[in-house]
Amino acid sequence: MLSGKNLAVKKLLTNATFHTVSLSVFKTNFMKHINITKAFTLIIILLISKQFSYAQKTEINFNAYSGLFSFRGDGSSSTSWINFNPYTSPNRFTSNPYGKKSEFSYSLELQVQRVTKTNSIYGAGISFETLTSKVVIDTVTQNGFIYSQYSANGKTSLRNSFVTLNPFVGHRFSYRKISFDVLAGLDIAFCLSSKETGSATASDKTIYTADNDRAKPSIDFRSRIQLKTQLNKVGLLAGYSIGLTNFQTQDNPKAYSSFLRLGVSYQLK
Repeated sequence: MLSGKNLAVKKLLTNATFHTVSLSVFKTNFMKHINITKAFTLIIILLISKQFSYAQKTEINFNAYSGLFSFRGDGSSSTSWINFNPYTSPNRFTSNPYGKKSEFSYSLELQVQRVTKTNSIYGAGISFETLTSKVVIDTVTQNGFIYSQYSANGKTSLRNSFVTLNPFVGHRFSYRKISFDVLAGLDIAFCLSSKETGSATASDKTIYTADNDRAKPSIDFRSRIQLKTQLNKVGLLAGYSIGLTNFQTQDNPKAYSSFLRLGVSYQLK
């Protein structure tokens, strides 16, 4: 027969065992509840993501542009002169090649965009651009031991090559089978080269030429707006880019790029 003291110890051990088993059962049930909650949450996220992706479509376009490229600002000019000095390098150069007039320019662009269920648009394009401005040459000067100046007739073209990234956002309007896209973005144009090619005939019938690489900014940042209308897979484009980077090597005069573009588009996907 157990004494009263032994009975009390046995009762305490029984209670402790009961609480330990209860705690273990609670912990197991709680962890199951947590795992079920995590799984349920993950399923909800996946369903929402899937539904969100279904509400959008991806479009891939190839765009080809031409247009009017020129410079604006007090550091640009409609006319300039070719300077000849045999003691400098280069010995023939255009005083100010940043012309307010335009020559043939083009841009080829691959563009990827997403169109949401609410017709919002976001995307980016990458393009190769050759953009050329022109300045009229009306004077030729000679510097050295003797300074001479002649009236002249000619021009200098400044050809700039870029690889350009264009992230953008916009909105699509539709009328029957025709879509109208209004887009706004930023051109991040990495300048590969900037080259002047000039020729002018002086009043004494001497022909002066200039063929030089010019100093260039590493990146030309441009704000850009663009309109597009499309029927089936073919579209028409009109856009305008305003440069924010000074092309002049000096800080005082400012010469900013300006490109009015027109183009055609074909939807690849």
